[in-house]
Amino acid sequence: MIKSQQKQLKRYGPGYSISAFSRATGVPYRRVEKAVATGEIASVTLGGVRRIPETEKDRVLRAYGIVVEAAE
Repeated sequence: MIKSQQKQLKRYGPGYSISAFSRATGVPYRRVEKAVATGEIASVTLGGVRRIPETEKDRVLRAYGIVVEAAE
């Protein structure tokens, strides 16, 4: 792996970048990118960098049916 690829894998600052969120949830990068653009996934811009809050991870996993809550 070259240095430029390693930089892309690092996570700086609060929340997730689109690529880090995609890796953490297993949702394809393009789907996350489109969902952020349409407002389906909440995001904020900090210093010109788009970030997805960590609280969105559980909500998105439930919404996409990736995490199934245990039946009582």
